Amino acid sequence: MRIALDLDNTVFNAAEEYRAVIESMHCKYVPPVSYDVYKNGYPVAVADALRKWLDSDDIYKTRIFDTKIPLALNAIYQNPNYELFFVTERLFKNHAQTLEQLAHAGIMCDDSRLIHRIPKIDALKEHKIDLCFDDAPHVVSDCIVNNIDVVMISTDDTAYNHHLRGRVEHYPTLMLALQKRGLIK
Repeated sequence: MRIALDLDNTVFNAAEEYRAVIESMHCKYVPPVSYDVYKNGYPVAVADALRKWLDSDDIYKTRIFDTKIPLALNAIYQNPNYELFFVTERLFKNHAQTLEQLAHAGIMCDDSRLIHRIPKIDALKEHKIDLCFDDAPHVVSDCIVNNIDVVMISTDDTAYNHHLRGRVEHYPTLMLALQKRGLIK
């Protein structure tokens, strides 16, 4: 089985940093209702600051959601029954930084298993992914349309994907999703 994992808001907690940027601009945080930072009701200066953060190297300093994730993902990565890929729409220029972030978090990943692609669906199809874990509504929708089994990571901080609940399997954490899918105990 070929498995793809998204990074931000799936493996790493970008929502926590997103909130910090908003609060540093003296605005009240509300969960994003759109994947587009300019459509979340914040003043343009706040949206600009969010976009700047998302496009910066600071995204590589986001913390992991759960300290058990590295052990779980490494067990899957080393299991001969699975091929685990990390597929992201982060800027490709930061490929080495993404590998470094995974290594710093204790997550195994060689260069061939980290894929930067926009749109992500092209990479999922090219690598014949059987199962994808992601939070982005456009990726989840693309998986549905292309008959790729998808599990949506959907938390209170990912209000932008709540409209897909009921159409697709969803869990609040990657660990719970991996357990429910029988990939870990």
